[in-house]
Amino acid sequence: MKNRVIAILSVLALTASISIGGVPLKANAATDIATLLEKGGTIPAGNYKLTRGVKVTKDIIANKVVIDASGCPNDTIAIVANASITGITINSPQRQGISIQDCSGKTLKNCTVTKAKFAGIEAKNNVSNILIEGCVSNNNYDPVNSGESADGFGIKNGAKDITLKNCSASSNSDDGYDTYTAGANITFIGCKAINSGSGGSGDGNGFKLGPNGSSGGLITVTGCTATNNKGWGFLRNHNKVTPKQSGNIATGNLKGSFSWILN
Repeated sequence: MKNRVIAILSVLALTASISIGGVPLKANAATDIATLLEKGGTIPAGNYKLTRGVKVTKDIIANKVVIDASGCPNDTIAIVANASITGITINSPQRQGISIQDCSGKTLKNCTVTKAKFAGIEAKNNVSNILIEGCVSNNNYDPVNSGESADGFGIKNGAKDITLKNCSASSNSDDGYDTYTAGANITFIGCKAINSGSGGSGDGNGFKLGPNGSSGGLITVTGCTATNNKGWGFLRNHNKVTPKQSGNIATGNLKGSFSWILN
């Protein structure tokens, strides 16, 4: 009996040494997430703290991985991605949460960014053939400019052949989706923009669809919804190429539902 009691106590002591409050510990969980992101592959589910910006060049599967990026230096993009990423959540990044740059043929799927200080999710700088699917970008706010620069999703700086499918942008201080400096062939399918313009200086459009460079660029919007935005639901915004649109719904937007006229 005595030996059995000692054995039970030993097991309990070992369990306590590898957990706190019943939650298993990961080695260096507070700091190791940057290394895990750079390594690529599958990242174990859990809550992590990120203290520096990371460039991701290898594909990542990060289901149920939640990252607190509030400890990164000011004006730091949490993840600059030249790779595909699935499943990750990033809270409170000091600039963009995920910025897809200088790559082609990549996918961002089921990712979430909240409380960014710029666009939560962005594609820019010569990216092409990118699919952003099932992603969420909410409650982003730009404190420096009273909300002017924090969109849900930004498609910028020549990004072309970009598809956003079944994505959601809610309560962002500027626009839900902004393609102001994008290239051609930007496609929205089944996306939602809700309560854009929460910042005092934010434009508050659900979908801002231009001007896409000096000559404009084709944007296709199908089956999307814009609800209760401070600006327009859907705004052509000086794009010289007429958007293709079908099956879209806009309700409760203060400036109006659709502005397809070149202005």
